[in-house]
Amino acid sequence: MRAFNEAAWRQELARSRGVTTRAFADPQRSPYAVVGRYEFAGTVPLVFGSASDCSAQLEGLALHQLSAHVEADTFVLKSVDWNTSFLILEARGEGAERREARIPPGGRIRLGRYLLRFSHQNFPAVLVSDPQSPHLVAPAPPVWFEPDIASRVEARLRRDATLREEVVLSTRGQRRRALRLGTLMFSLQGAPHELTALRLLEPGADEAGISIFFRDATSGAESYPVGRYLEPRPLDATGDRWLLDFNTAYNPSCAFSTHFNCPIPPRENLLPIAVRAGERDPHALGHAAS
Repeated sequence: MRAFNEAAWRQELARSRGVTTRAFADPQRSPYAVVGRYEFAGTVPLVFGSASDCSAQLEGLALHQLSAHVEADTFVLKSVDWNTSFLILEARGEGAERREARIPPGGRIRLGRYLLRFSHQNFPAVLVSDPQSPHLVAPAPPVWFEPDIASRVEARLRRDATLREEVVLSTRGQRRRALRLGTLMFSLQGAPHELTALRLLEPGADEAGISIFFRDATSGAESYPVGRYLEPRPLDATGDRWLLDFNTAYNPSCAFSTHFNCPIPPRENLLPIAVRAGERDPHALGHAAS
């Protein structure tokens, strides 16, 4: 394994936090810009436009501008009014202007002044962002604990004898599917700890990664009450050793908007210690930004 470079680690941590801060300041990408969530009911399409009979009535659009429906793991989009279109957004910016398209989970389009993001999670929905959202006025920016090198630890994965599916409850009351991979065992603050490792069974989810949803003694006071998320990094090809850097622990999007649908940490993933590393709760009183 490559020798640890603390200076490079701190530099990458600062870069990553800068990217997050800039995203929150962007009226298109900020979670504070989300003004609506529209869920699909089976194969019934959602219609976006300014007419009163639209599923999502949005000012400034044509009467019936866009129709969207779900086919298996993808979303099928079609312009309704003859002279309208939408712009597909790529990872590096704007893409092609289209009248029809099929996009994957997580796909985004621009429709007039609005940004539409298509979320699957086995509960397909469209999140609408508006750069004129009232929540963008003086929003609480993301804040973090000071970097703590001691909160960067190695964990060993104790695999379950048999992989099994689990239900993960969400902040919107939905029962999301996940695969329980085993238990990550590690030492932190001089004591042994364990966290259940899960992999969400949803279209678009990383089929090789591990998700950690956890709470600790800071939850509800210094950090977001529901909990925080952590994405471990593999340290070998066997998948037995993983890096847990709690400095990269982050708040789910539902910490900033009720329109998101976020996994709730399982009961056993409550650490009895205060992990003052990673993202804090920006809405908690008395916490200055770092």
